[in-house]
Amino acid sequence: MKILNVMNFVRQCEPRKEGVDHLLFNTTKAELEIVNEYKIDNTFLLQYDVLCDEKYIKLFKENATSQTELGLWYEIVEPLTTACGMPYNSKEGWSWDWHIIPGFSMGYSVEEREKLIDEAMRKFKEAFGYYPATVGSWLIDTHTINYLVEHYHIEALCCCRDQVSTDAYTLLGGYFNQAYYPSKNNVFTPAQTQECRINVPMFRLLGPSPIQNYDNKKYLSETSRKIGGCWTMELFWYSGYTPEIVDWFFESYYKNEDLGFSYCQIGQENSFGASRDLSKALRMQLDKAVALDGVTFQKMKDTGKWFKETYKDKTPATSVAALRNWDTVDAQSVYYDCQNYTANIFRHNNQIFIRALYLFDERVKDRYLTEKCTRFDALYTNLPIVDTVLATPEKKEDIGLLLDGDATAFTAEKTAEGVLAVKWGDKSVIFSEEGITVCGVDTLTWFKESLQGEVSLQDGVFRFCYEGNAYSFVCEGGIVKETEDAYVIEKDGKDIAFSFIR
Repeated sequence: MKILNVMNFVRQCEPRKEGVDHLLFNTTKAELEIVNEYKIDNTFLLQYDVLCDEKYIKLFKENATSQTELGLWYEIVEPLTTACGMPYNSKEGWSWDWHIIPGFSMGYSVEEREKLIDEAMRKFKEAFGYYPATVGSWLIDTHTINYLVEHYHIEALCCCRDQVSTDAYTLLGGYFNQAYYPSKNNVFTPAQTQECRINVPMFRLLGPSPIQNYDNKKYLSETSRKIGGCWTMELFWYSGYTPEIVDWFFESYYKNEDLGFSYCQIGQENSFGASRDLSKALRMQLDKAVALDGVTFQKMKDTGKWFKETYKDKTPATSVAALRNWDTVDAQSVYYDCQNYTANIFRHNNQIFIRALYLFDERVKDRYLTEKCTRFDALYTNLPIVDTVLATPEKKEDIGLLLDGDATAFTAEKTAEGVLAVKWGDKSVIFSEEGITVCGVDTLTWFKESLQGEVSLQDGVFRFCYEGNAYSFVCEGGIVKETEDAYVIEKDGKDIAFSFIR
């Protein structure tokens, strides 16, 4: 199934700029007119301050068709805390603030979180006569999600893509795109058992670039690096309003191997409309999207229902493959995700390597599950095994787990249910839910610069301890030798296989 969610986020205020109220409203009005014109299923997520403004409520009541879903965009604003009898502790004195304190749920106590979400849902029902089926936020804590699912029976959740020190939060090592069933202990972690899973899928937003999103300072030509911004499908950024790059995004998401489920979200916060007219970029993307073969436009709540009906037992294995680069830099990137781990295999020039590899463990708790975040920023991560984005940029060791230093371009294809084969020449890497097998490669080099936390080697087993969590990465079919800068794994008569122990 190939699914596209056109989803726009609506705020009533933008305190960083003066006199832009009319621009926020006009941007939303134009977005609604465009989706009506294209006659496609779509979703608008409305922030609490929007629910307090009659002109927005009138806009949607009078102009939204049955193809538009209205849901809740859950960033915390001053009108919401005021309604709950709480202070809004914005250091800037704003009524909307992008910092964790006061703008996101983990900045509040558990009791306050419940009170805030109850008020937001009450206000939505007061405005439209029903509770929303979709709730989204750039970042939302696990307790709030559990409470939402238990009390309001929502169909779909959505959160920001992975990013490092962008805005006031770092999300690192998550399920890359598509969707997953979160753990009841940690909304950023896919569950491995039905007992521990939240039975509402979490979708990742913004159409991140499989090549540039992980580290947008690398793998860019000098010309592209000067452009700056985020490398996503967001309408505001260069990559989102440049037609040939949008073609590349749709190719990567919908035309290359996906293991049975492709997904992309397009749309934009109306606050970006205060700086640029987003209509031209939205029309361009929609013109391209409606011409795609086999892609279905859905409301977010319907995608949530489809996901639950299709994947009743567990989070599916999926992939996103960028087999060419839109930029002049020679690079390829393939993400494999399942309920157990996420992995990114990458080729830059002639080197093929694992750029990122994170283990998922449903038992690891959200650090804000019961405690407030006391900083202006927040961190959500899974259990790192390989991570080059945090390595020293100037060193060659930031290539992580090197598979081949003299390689040709690779391909990606499904070989069995939930199994992805990345192949180049007579060599390949097989990703399955159980682990990773490297075929036809005599020597692997795993640079220590890409390791996080405490790591030790015992009889071919790499034992990790990260923030108090112990886990292991097991190597079979290879002899491991340790040097000052790396672990060198030499083939021992059969393919080199890696598995995990939680």
